[in-house]
Amino acid sequence: MAELKSIWLMIAEILKTKHPDTAYNLWFGDMELISLTAKEAMFTTTTNAKRDVILDIFADEMAEATESVVGFKPRIVIISTENEEIDLSAPTLEIFSRVERGEEKKPENVVIPDDYRSDYTFENFITGASNEFAYAAARAVAEKDLNDPETLRANMFNPLFIYGPSGVGKTHLLYAITNKLARRFPNKKIMYIKGEEFTNQLVDAIRNRTTAQFREKLRTVDVLLIDDIQFVAGREATQLEVFNTFNAVYEERKQIILTSDRPPYEMRTLEERLRTRFMSGILADVSLPDYDLRLAILQQKAKEHNIYLSSEIIKYIAENVVSSIRQLEGVIKKLGAVKFLQGTDITLEKVKEITRDFSQAKENDSKKFEEIIEAVSTKYGISKEDILSSKRNKEIALARHICVYIAREVTSLSQAQIAKILNRDRSTLVSSEKFVKDKMNEDNEFALDIKEIIRNLNT
Repeated sequence: MAELKSIWLMIAEILKTKHPDTAYNLWFGDMELISLTAKEAMFTTTTNAKRDVILDIFADEMAEATESVVGFKPRIVIISTENEEIDLSAPTLEIFSRVERGEEKKPENVVIPDDYRSDYTFENFITGASNEFAYAAARAVAEKDLNDPETLRANMFNPLFIYGPSGVGKTHLLYAITNKLARRFPNKKIMYIKGEEFTNQLVDAIRNRTTAQFREKLRTVDVLLIDDIQFVAGREATQLEVFNTFNAVYEERKQIILTSDRPPYEMRTLEERLRTRFMSGILADVSLPDYDLRLAILQQKAKEHNIYLSSEIIKYIAENVVSSIRQLEGVIKKLGAVKFLQGTDITLEKVKEITRDFSQAKENDSKKFEEIIEAVSTKYGISKEDILSSKRNKEIALARHICVYIAREVTSLSQAQIAKILNRDRSTLVSSEKFVKDKMNEDNEFALDIKEIIRNLNT
């Protein structure tokens, strides 16, 4: 049942925040929620040993995570499929693991994480102004002929570097490339690895004296995809290994695709030789979705989860949940869980209640603006009183312009609301935004400072 799947995905997100990736994948990566009643939640795992450990150590944690999602705390039941303890044909105990049902299979030629997603494709990636170039570049890479020597010699779109904040679809694009190339070229070796996992595997290889095997695995691929490459910045040994791996793969005219939460030129702890290599191909920016794209995403996700939402409800969500695509998906999943548990249609009042957590940042925008002023004051040595005053000397005016620009970037405050806080005319705010944007385009160091302030505010 799709509703049980949605509930499990939300529970899993909570568990992921409490455990490192390796521990989460080991204990929870192959679990499924197969039954949920007011008294108990029944999950499956693949071995008897895992079942016993999970029940002994993680049952209370799973119950609390389930309570956070569904609103009540059930008893946790774990069933192992190792000895066929569960009848998979029983309709009341439906397993909807895509892998086990044959709907999702890991291609044999692809080295990928346990959370492989064959459902991430170009066909279900929704495009808009914020991501259309990255989408086009990713699609161009996926449509390359890996068997054509001329294409390989041309080395177009290599490397492809996709960057943007968390939750905007970068990983979706990487899996879309992986899935399409795996289908088109089953004879080619494709490796997808996360930046943090790259570091972990390197540490293990050094400890176990298996660095030669580690390098062989990475440097003999036809396509190398590294997600969240920013995790290697500042780590000397890891950067050296990435540098040598990049060179080995690139010199063989093999495709490299990287993602990060920021462009290479903003990675101040990244070695210059890596920075220049990352910037030698195509840089594609993915930013937060605008209102129209949020509407389109919500409509598609509601359809995928078989949830009817009125246009009024979809518009309300799009206006109030603005942080990321991941949050939009989270709202739809939670609405699916509510519909499943309550068996009633979804009302606007229920949506307002559910989105309260997701839109909390919007409700606290005034407080966030105070944090912006504090951050700018600290960075540029201009007092908060001067920023809020009517003084117009060059330094104070610049700090004020920066506050306006950042507020428009990290809050949902309107120009009128910001103008009221600063006791300024709304028309002056338009000039402030333009001034900062122009200065950022002209002065790279200034742009780095502004983006660093924004990142610190968002952490």
